[in-house]
Amino acid sequence: MGEVFDAVVIDVDEVKPGGHVQLADPAVIARCDGDGLPLGGRVPVRLVRADPATREVRFAVAT
Repeated sequence: MGEVFDAVVIDVDEVKPGGHVQLADPAVIARCDGDGLPLGGRVPVRLVRADPATREVRFAVAT
């Protein structure tokens, strides 16, 4: 929790802020919360949730 990773924005949600990002290492695709995600762009993201029981991983744009 709290670690920052480099990610690529692969989907932007048009209804609410955020979208989906893909990390290269470790290989992860997950929801990312934040405004103004640039589709196809690289952004730093911070891990805010990782729950092995529910298999949920969530990031937020790192500032």
